[in-house]
Amino acid sequence: MNDLQQYFEDRKQFVELLEAVGISTLKEFSAIDPFTVLPELHQAKRILKLETEIPAAPVFREWVAQALTAPRAASPDSITRAADFILPLATPVNTTEKTEETPKVLLPERKSAPAGKPAASKSQSREEYSYRPAKPASVQEQPKTYLRKKGIKHLTPFRTWIGAVAVLLFFASSISAIVLTTMMLLNGERGWQIICLCFGPWILALILYLAVALPRKCSVCRAPLFSFKKYNRNKAAHHIPLFGYVFATALHIFLFNWFRCPACGSAQQLGGKSPAENGRH
Repeated sequence: MNDLQQYFEDRKQFVELLEAVGISTLKEFSAIDPFTVLPELHQAKRILKLETEIPAAPVFREWVAQALTAPRAASPDSITRAADFILPLATPVNTTEKTEETPKVLLPERKSAPAGKPAASKSQSREEYSYRPAKPASVQEQPKTYLRKKGIKHLTPFRTWIGAVAVLLFFASSISAIVLTTMMLLNGERGWQIICLCFGPWILALILYLAVALPRKCSVCRAPLFSFKKYNRNKAAHHIPLFGYVFATALHIFLFNWFRCPACGSAQQLGGKSPAENGRH
């Protein structure tokens, strides 16, 4: 259990939402901007079809502010109760002396544009307050490693892993069938036994691929993971020259137990199902 899971110990599905938008540690969570991360959490909740409750903006800001000081996230009720008791300080009024002068309200001065530069247009001011994805600037980038599982949990991890094994067997049997057939034709050997020896394992691997690997889909966009059909591939998808996307995705699942979807590029890990997912299914 990492520090982020320990901080949200009673909200495991909320931790999955944070990991889906790229926040995996408590240090990263303490450096985010709540106004930019909250829309991403609602979008991830709609895509993943989770029933977890996302707190209001004041509660979420308080969680971010207390991330490195409190051992666990406070409940929303305690935060709202504490906010009710905080009253603005009133300045003392002297009733004995009456002055005719009205208090002057100091307004913040507007910063004028420097000489030689035109004033900012409406489009530029809109871009300053437009939506931007969360990028914690104060957190140092962690070194990229393939051994650490990334992303959200896949809905069918074991079947997806078996499908990756079936894809690898299909590629291995195809290459071995081509090599054996070429060698036997060069040696002048013929007969049904030679054909069964070369193409028997390939036919079995093809049946296993069609039955186990082809139905496997992404948990986010529901695109096929091991399909050779041509469709728009994501730039972050696994790819090996001369072998394509299907073999690279299957090999990555077999070696590192996580992958990126070839269609949407979302990172998904093959681990045990969470209690919330088991209850939902």
